[in-house]
Amino acid sequence: MICEFEGKAWNLLSFGTLGADSPFIVLLAGDDAADTVTDKLAETGAPPLWLAAPVNVNWDEDFTPWRADVGGGREFSGGADAFGRSVCAMCSHARGELSRGKYFIVGYSLGGLAALYLHSKLCEKTEETVKFDGCGSCSGSLWYPGWEEYLKLHPPGGRIYLSLGGKEKNTRDALMATVADATEKTRQIAAKSADEVVLRLEPGGHFRDPDGRLARAVAWLCR
Repeated sequence: MICEFEGKAWNLLSFGTLGADSPFIVLLAGDDAADTVTDKLAETGAPPLWLAAPVNVNWDEDFTPWRADVGGGREFSGGADAFGRSVCAMCSHARGELSRGKYFIVGYSLGGLAALYLHSKLCEKTEETVKFDGCGSCSGSLWYPGWEEYLKLHPPGGRIYLSLGGKEKNTRDALMATVADATEKTRQIAAKSADEVVLRLEPGGHFRDPDGRLARAVAWLCR
């Protein structure tokens, strides 16, 4: 089912036999992530749940919290705040029409960065009708310039799941090679404010089994 909120299209799928309090997962990954991750959920023991993923994502805009020039001709435009308005509108609709259960936001790569960013931001905005009970950042781009400083000022609550491929730091890109240290620092900062934090080391590099990593994050958050 495709729905549109604040100018963004979302793909809404269900997994299992749903109840009124089934978990609702916002999934920030590729355009087909809702379908492919759903296929992996059966292997994880996850409960019945809703899954919502944005369609036609511009990763360098929608999933980046502020502007950043990382060299090599690649610039991030920092559109996550605008994207977040669509997330909130979609979740508000879902809260009224689909599920009164717990809400989680989970993402991969830059989507993992955006998931943590939006979760931490909504934790402290009392006027928002939708807050997330937890967050999953799988192979998150936590090397992003300014991320550590931001997180110290905006600590996340709830339950936090972090995962990273053991070989992800073995890259020629000097900034992205800091991802292991950045992820560990994120874990340390989040541990001071969150209810529970876990960091799981996955086999392989950044592109190995993204759907499985996301499915395992969802299952842990929903357990």
